[in-house]
Amino acid sequence: MSRGARIEEIRQRRERQARELDTARGRVSELLEDLRQLEGLRIGLLGRVPEEAHGRLTALGVELGALLEQLPPEIAEIEAVAARFRRPTLNVGVIGRARQGKSRMIRSLTGLPEEVIPTGDGAFCTGVTSVIRHEDGIGTQAQVFLHSERSFLHDVIAPYYAELGLGAPPAALDRFAGPLPAEPPGGSATDGSRYGHLAEFHSALPEYRELLRAASPHSVPAGEIRRFVAQADEKDAERYHAFRAVRQVRITTHFAHQDWTGLALVDLPGIGDTNLQDAQRIVAALKDEIDVVVFVRRPDALGDGIGEYDHGLYDHVREGLPDVSLEQCSFLIVNRCTGPQGDNSANAERMLEQWLPASRFAVAGAHIADCSRPEEVAGVMDRVLDHLLAHVDDLDGQYLAARTERLAELRGRVAALVVQAGRLADLAQPSEVWFLPFTTLFKEASSGLATALAAYVRELREEREYADTALADAVDAVLDAAQRDPGHPTVEQIVVRADAEDGLSVAYGKYLNESRARLSRRFLECDTALHSTTGGMQRRIADILKGPGGLGPLSEAEGAAFLEALAGRIPKVRERGESEIRYALGLLAGFGLSYRGMLQHRVRACLDGLHADTPAMRFPEGPVPTAGQVREMLEVCYDESLYACRAELHKALAEPSAAVFSIVEEFYDRVVTAAGAADEWLVFYQDARAEIWPGRFAALAEDAADLRRWSEAVRALGSLVEAW
Repeated sequence: MSRGARIEEIRQRRERQARELDTARGRVSELLEDLRQLEGLRIGLLGRVPEEAHGRLTALGVELGALLEQLPPEIAEIEAVAARFRRPTLNVGVIGRARQGKSRMIRSLTGLPEEVIPTGDGAFCTGVTSVIRHEDGIGTQAQVFLHSERSFLHDVIAPYYAELGLGAPPAALDRFAGPLPAEPPGGSATDGSRYGHLAEFHSALPEYRELLRAASPHSVPAGEIRRFVAQADEKDAERYHAFRAVRQVRITTHFAHQDWTGLALVDLPGIGDTNLQDAQRIVAALKDEIDVVVFVRRPDALGDGIGEYDHGLYDHVREGLPDVSLEQCSFLIVNRCTGPQGDNSANAERMLEQWLPASRFAVAGAHIADCSRPEEVAGVMDRVLDHLLAHVDDLDGQYLAARTERLAELRGRVAALVVQAGRLADLAQPSEVWFLPFTTLFKEASSGLATALAAYVRELREEREYADTALADAVDAVLDAAQRDPGHPTVEQIVVRADAEDGLSVAYGKYLNESRARLSRRFLECDTALHSTTGGMQRRIADILKGPGGLGPLSEAEGAAFLEALAGRIPKVRERGESEIRYALGLLAGFGLSYRGMLQHRVRACLDGLHADTPAMRFPEGPVPTAGQVREMLEVCYDESLYACRAELHKALAEPSAAVFSIVEEFYDRVVTAAGAADEWLVFYQDARAEIWPGRFAALAEDAADLRRWSEAVRALGSLVEAW
C-alpha cells in the first residue's frame, strides 16, 4: 500500500472515531444539562425538607458541584480529540531552541524561500506557529489567523501580569495602551527579561493594534507572509510587529523535495528566552495540531551536552501531550554543520551516542543530518513518516483510552449520585407521613431476623458435640498422606550421612528432628478446613441479616466483609453506653478458628517421640546398630507419633462445632436478647430506611410537587446513565 493510500485509510478511520466522540460529547452534554436541572431543584428543596433530608441534600451538593465543574472541561477535551481526528492531514511538529537550524530544515524539506520561512543567525526569528501543508501543483499562499482584542488580552498579555505579579490584567485594549504597571522591585533576571517582553508588546501596540480588529482569517500572498510570521526582515534592518497580533498562519504550497500528500509540517517559534508566548504556543499546538514531534538540536562545535534548556523544552512538549507517551511519538534530528563557528560533526556523534542516552530526553529515534542539505533532511523525514504511519493507530488509541477511562469514571460517579439522589424522596417527607408504614416494615424485618437467628442457634446447639466434617476430612487426608509418604531416608543415605556426621547416633538424632518438623508441617493444612468452617458460619449469619433481616441493599459484600460493612454503618455509642450491635458484628466478623489456636498444642505433645532428646526408641548404648536397624528405629518412632496424633486429633474434631455454636449464641444474645438491642435496631433501620426499602416511601411523597419534580429528574438522569 502506498504512503498516500495508507494516509487516506488512517484519515477515514479517524473520521469514524471522531463521529463516535461526537456521540460521547452529546451524551456528556445532555448529562450536564440534567445535572444542572437537578442542582436547581436541590437548591430549591433545601429550605423545605426535614433536617435529615437537609443533611443529605447538602452532602449531595458537594458531588453535584464537583461534577458540574468537571464535565465542561471534559466536553472540551472530547471536542479537542474529535477535532484532531477530523484534521485532513497528519501533522509533524518541528520544535527546537532558537538558532538550532529548525527553520533551515523546514526550508530544505519544502523548498520555501527565506521570505516565507525566516531564518537568522542573530535574534529570534520565527514569531508565530505556522502549519505548512503540501498540495500538488499549487502556488504558495497563506491564511493568517489573527487575535481578537479579547483573545490577545487573555492569551498573550494576562500571563505576563500573572507571572510578574502586576495585579489584575487589563480587560480592555485602551487600558493596556495606558501606562504599564511599574516593574516589581527585587525580581530575578528572568522576571526582568519577561517584563521587557511585556514592555515591547506595550510600546509596539500602535504597530499592530488595527490587526486585532481586522477580519480573520486574512489571506496573504507569498511575498507578504514573512511580515506576519517573522520578527524582522532578512537583514534585521527593520523590526516587524504584526506577528504579535497573529494566532497562527496556515501555508499551502508544493513541497519541492518530497511527496507529502496528506501530511503537514507545524513550524513552532524557537524556544530559549523568557517569552511566555513561545511555551504557550508549543503546548497549545501539541494539544490541537501535532501527531509526531521532531526536535532539532545543533551541538556547539566547542562543547555541548543535553542540558537544562533541552530538558525544559522536553517538559513543555510533554505538558502538551499528557495522554500519550512522548517516547513513542518524538524524534531528534542532530544538526551537523560546518561554518564560521567550526565543524560540529564530532560533537554531533557524541550527542547521539553518549549525551542523549545518558539523559532523560527519551525519543523514538535520533538521527544526524545537515539541516541545510535537502537530501539528508528528506532521508531522515522518511524514517519519521514511516514511524508515524506504523504507530499512529497506537497513538490515537492512547488519546481514546484516556477519554474512555475518564468517561467511565464520570459515568460511575453519576450512577452513584443517581442512587443517592433517588433515596431523597424517601427522606424528604414529614415523619407523620412515613412513620406508620415504616413501623410495619420494621416489625416484619426485626421479627424475621430474630426468628432466623434463633433457628440457627438451635441448629448449632444440636450439632455442637458432632465432629466438624471439614476438619475430619482434612485430618484424615493429612494422616493418610503422612502414612503413605513418611520421607524416611534409604539405608544408603543413612550410611553416607553417618560418615559425614561422626557416626550413626548423631545422624539418627538429626533424622528424628527432621521427621518431627516434616510431620508437624503437614498439619498446618488443617487451617484451610477451619477457615472454611468459620467462613461458612459468617456467610450464614450474613445471609440471615440480608434475607429475613432485609439488610441486603446496604452492601454487596458477602460473609465477614458484609458483617464489617454493616458494623461500620452503626454508631459506636448509643444513649446508654457502647453499641451492643456494632460490637457483636465486629466480634463475629473478626472471629476465626486456626490450627495453631485449636490443635497445634495437641499435635506437639504427640511428637515428643520424634525428638532427639526424648526418642520413642533410644539409640543403643551397647553394640552399634546397622544402618538398616537405624532406619527401622526411625519407622517405629514415626509410626508411634503418627498413631498418637490420630488418636488425639479425633478427640478434638467436635471442638470447632462447639466454638462456632458459642460465638453465634453470644452474637444472638447481644443483638436480640440484650437490653436496648431492639431500640438500637429501630434507630438503625429508621436511619437506613431509604436504602433498605428503596422506593417504598417515595410514593407517599408524590403529592408534593417539588419532590415529584425531583424524582422525575432523578429518573431521567438514571435513564441517561443506563443508556450510555
